[in-house]
Amino acid sequence: MQLIGLALLVFVIWFGFGDRADTTISAFDMHALVMVLGGSSAAIMVSSSARNTWRTVAALREVIPSVGTLSRDTEALEEERAQIVTLWSEGRRAQAVELSERSAFPAVRRMLQLVMGRAPEEATKAAFTELSHAELSRWQPAIGSWELLSKLAPSFGMVGTITGMIQLFRTLGEDTNMGAAISLALLATLYGVAFGAGVAGPIGHFLRNLLDERLGALERCEQSVAALIAQSARGA
Repeated sequence: MQLIGLALLVFVIWFGFGDRADTTISAFDMHALVMVLGGSSAAIMVSSSARNTWRTVAALREVIPSVGTLSRDTEALEEERAQIVTLWSEGRRAQAVELSERSAFPAVRRMLQLVMGRAPEEATKAAFTELSHAELSRWQPAIGSWELLSKLAPSFGMVGTITGMIQLFRTLGEDTNMGAAISLALLATLYGVAFGAGVAGPIGHFLRNLLDERLGALERCEQSVAALIAQSARGA
């Protein structure tokens, strides 16, 4: 993946210096867009493994309503946790066990195992720390990549601006492609700031909030384990 990223970075720089027939200044410049998006993507590829790069792209589905899974699964986890607490507290423990066995969430299954074994506080904490680390290892690289993109995009916008200025100086005496050079110099910075502050940054922030909600749900599962064990001990 690193080699692909380096190759893409070389292509972006080469493409930025390419000759263009369009000499007008408009709101859209393909060279500026390719330099910002392509350069930022290349940097992520260089700094990440193939798996983390794919996860960075796949994380985009989380911002699409009814497509993302993290928020929906967190809500389902919370619902199952509440049902198990209610069933156990009401004495319908067989139903609680059945629900936990059918659950698709490791946290829910582990929750009942700890309660039934009356696990000590240290064992409960260790179990949910492991589950939390699993969630972090799954989502943190993608979140970190989007947060990195929010910082890299303006930098590659400046790369485009420098490229455009070089082209501008080169064409001053020729009076050709001056409009294209000015367009690249101006729009590259605009695209970089817009993509970093308006797209990558908010996506990273949104994903981090979803991860915090999942970690909060796991923490509440841990608290529920402690409460149910204490309740069982009082009833014994």
